[in-house]
This record gives sequence, C-alpha cells and structure tokens, in this order.
Amino acid sequence: MKKLWSICLLCCFCWQFATADYLIAYKDSRLKQQPNAQSEWLLGAMAYKGEMLEMLNDGKQTNAYYKVRVAGTNIKGYIYRGQVKRVKGILPQFYAKHAGVDVHVVDVGAGLGCIIKTPSGRYIVYDGGNGNWVYKYLKSLHPDGDIAFLIASHTDWDHWGSIKKLVQQYQVNSALITSFRPGNMPKGIQEAMDALRNEPNSTLVDLATHPIKPGTEVFKEGAFSLRFLSGFGKEKAVYTSDLGDNSSSVLRNAASIVIKLTYQENSVLFMGDAAGLKECPKSACDCEQQCIGTERFMLDSISAYLQSRVIIAGHHGARDASCPAFIQAVNPDFVVFSAGNKYHHPHFATVANYHTYAGVATENMFRTDIGLPIKDIDDDPCNNEWVGGNKNLTIKDDSFDDHVRIQFTEHGRVLIGNVKKVE
Repeated sequence: MKKLWSICLLCCFCWQFATADYLIAYKDSRLKQQPNAQSEWLLGAMAYKGEMLEMLNDGKQTNAYYKVRVAGTNIKGYIYRGQVKRVKGILPQFYAKHAGVDVHVVDVGAGLGCIIKTPSGRYIVYDGGNGNWVYKYLKSLHPDGDIAFLIASHTDWDHWGSIKKLVQQYQVNSALITSFRPGNMPKGIQEAMDALRNEPNSTLVDLATHPIKPGTEVFKEGAFSLRFLSGFGKEKAVYTSDLGDNSSSVLRNAASIVIKLTYQENSVLFMGDAAGLKECPKSACDCEQQCIGTERFMLDSISAYLQSRVIIAGHHGARDASCPAFIQAVNPDFVVFSAGNKYHHPHFATVANYHTYAGVATENMFRTDIGLPIKDIDDDPCNNEWVGGNKNLTIKDDSFDDHVRIQFTEHGRVLIGNVKKVE
C-alpha cells in the first residue's frame, strides 16, 4: 500500500500559492496532533533538523504552536515555535543543500538525457539527449572534474547527442553501453563510441561483447546504488519477434539498457526507449494490452526489482511501451515523460494506463514539453498526445526550458517538479 505520509505534490506551479513565510526545524522534533504543550498525542512522525516546513492556518500560532506540513510529504501536525526558525519568503521548491540524491531530467526536446548527483556529490549521466543540452546542463551544475559513470541506453541519436562533448570536456571514469544496432552506425554515434573507447583511465563495458546478468549492481555508494535490469547486446528473438515490426528502430529500442536507482527506500526506474506493447493503429483504439518485448523480458526474469517510486517512462510515453502488467509491477507514485512536442508524446493511451493500473494522479505526472500542443487531426485518441497540463497553452514549446527535477533527501522525502532553469 502506498504511504500517504510520503506522497509529495510539489511542482513549480504549486509553491507560488504557499504562505509568504516558512519554517526550518532547529532540531529533530516529533509532531503533535494537538497544539498543546502538555499533550501526549504525538503523530509519531518527525520533522528533522534542517527540514523545511510549510505553515498552515495562514501561519498563525495556536498556544505557541504552528500547524505545519513537512516539505516533500503529506505529514501534517503541530510543532512548538521554539523548535523552528521562521524564514521570510516563499517556501523553496527544493533544498539548496542536502546530503541526498538529485535526478535532473533535462529538457532536450525530443529525446532523453538525465543527470544524477549522488549523496557524496559525484555525477552520473544516463543518456545524452539531443544536441548538447545535457552537456550544457551538467556544465552549470558541475563545471569541471569527472563523470563517475555514464550510461547510453541504446544506439539512437536522441540519446547520444552530448556524449562526445562530455567525453571531450570531462574525465569519464566508467561507462556502460550497448553497440547493438542492425545496419550501419550513424557517424556521430560512432565517433562518440570511439571517444569512450579511447578515454584514458576509464572502464567501458559494451553489452555486445560483455553481457551483464539482470539484477547486477553496476554502481554502489553507501545507501545509493544503480542496478542493471535489462539491456541486449544482440537481438533476443524470443522477446523481439512479437513486436510487430522488426525494423532496426524497433530492435534498437528493445535493446535499451534499463537501470534502477535506489537510495534508502526511494527509487527511480530509467527505461530508455524500452518496448512493451504493439503500437495501436490510428484507425482504431482496440489496443493490444499484452506485454511483449523488453517489458515482458523484465517481468519474466527480474520482476522482484521492478517496483519503483518514480519511473522515467519508456520511449517518451509512446504507445509501444508501458504495458498494464509492467505498470502494475512497477507501481509508481510519479511518472516523468521526457518528450519534445514533435512526436505527440506522451500518448493519451499511455497516460490512461498509468492512471488505471497504478493509480498515478494527474498532478504526479511531469513532462519536459510544457507548451502549445501539436494539433492532431485524428480524433481517435489511441495514438494522440495526452494534453494534460498543456491544455489551452498558447506558448510554443522550446528545448531547455522545462526540466524535471527529483530530489530524495537523506530523511526519505521526495520533492519533484518542473524547473525552468538549471539550479
């Protein structure tokens, strides 16, 4: 059962309505159910030293107590005024400094590029996006130094755009890729692969020559880890033969490296372009719901590892991923769609599956393309774009202006929302 106390509904559109002041806890404090210093009615929930607290009841005190909500949770209760410091200004969307984990899903337009900061401050890249947007974002966060680990999920350009630039500008200590690609390798990807292979003092694992067993930890730092769940170095016919289209693009997507980030009790599933459904025809919405491809492979071989708090939806929210049984196994609280407005992603039917099979609320779905939706002349919603929060927007969607940030604090809080600039 999902824990209500840990559900966060933070986004950049929400906090502007918060009270003009907020509180910071001076020390670890157990919240009370009643605003009475003598009361023994305690919630059992804690506000930890340094945590931000949203003031409820218009910030008014009751018997020297504030009623608060702990940032990043739905925990509400009363805290004594002597245990907090009142700060002027709007409650920040994220903690500026904390000892937890940050995940940045960069707005690369149509593509995927993610940057992870570990608890010790090391940086990991999952996919390089379109163009050099991932490099630009990382440069703002981490001007120099190294990249601890780099993962390129599969051989599509919209996941490799920044990688050559990253190798040129940073020391990449370790990398995981698949060079599997039916047909010719594009020049830009080949050059980036060559750069990785020639990187001095670096370890490169290519699944085409060195397969990894699903479930293997590929990066570990204390309570933080990355676990390999799927990734093909060659075609697995038993899982790709039923995809409905054996073109090179379908096979490449099915080979995507899927990684699970775990930090304490929180987790993120990075899906790349992993496939899981037959694409619906535009002429009918009688869609096939049976899991196939990569998602079927993971359900068959690694299902115990699938449950995750956040999922970066496979293939940008396209209709050929996110099958019902897979969604149920992951059971996410939050979904992130990395999608430019070029290809009608995320698809209406994909979002409907997350609503139906995991109960994900609309306000817990985030996208990197906030702007004017592309007009779809087909009234059949099967492969049409889910408009969601973009409804009635008139501003054109550009790249690099609608990033999604996920923050796991050391106390298990989850803060997630859109950001307009690198923070």
